[in-house]
Amino acid sequence: MSWRCEAPAARMLVHLGREVAIEGAGYAERLELRLPPWRLPIDELRWGRWISDEGCRSVVWIDWRGAEPQTLVYTDAVRAREAAAGDNEVAAGGRRLTFADRRVLHQRTLGDLLGSLAPLLPALPRRWLALEDRKWLSRAVLDGPSERPAEGWAIHERIVFP
Repeated sequence: MSWRCEAPAARMLVHLGREVAIEGAGYAERLELRLPPWRLPIDELRWGRWISDEGCRSVVWIDWRGAEPQTLVYTDAVRAREAAAGDNEVAAGGRRLTFADRRVLHQRTLGDLLGSLAPLLPALPRRWLALEDRKWLSRAVLDGPSERPAEGWAIHERIVFP
């Protein structure tokens, strides 16, 4: 598996039909899989995106745990050398992003999600239906040794593979 954050701090403009447009801060990533997802050497996957209230600071991260663990964190579009990610914070390059006031956006299994798509179920290993996915929206503060703390919002997720 290969993950690359192609544009960690980008302005996005998405058109939905002719009348609706969504504009704001975002990022673009590329995920390449060389084998079926259920054969990935991952036990847990964490990822997320934080943007400051002013829109001028950002943190993007992905953390996979298992046989081949890897943590990648980009702060203000720069990849950090040393990084760690958990449910309560992300630390990288001497900075710490701490989550507070967490709200669950969804908590579900893959079986719950695919329940209405019955034709897809036979294509998946049965154990994969137990895959757990939890996504949060949190207030978060980015602190560093020589900078003022920056407040903002984060969307972050943890997936536990069976």
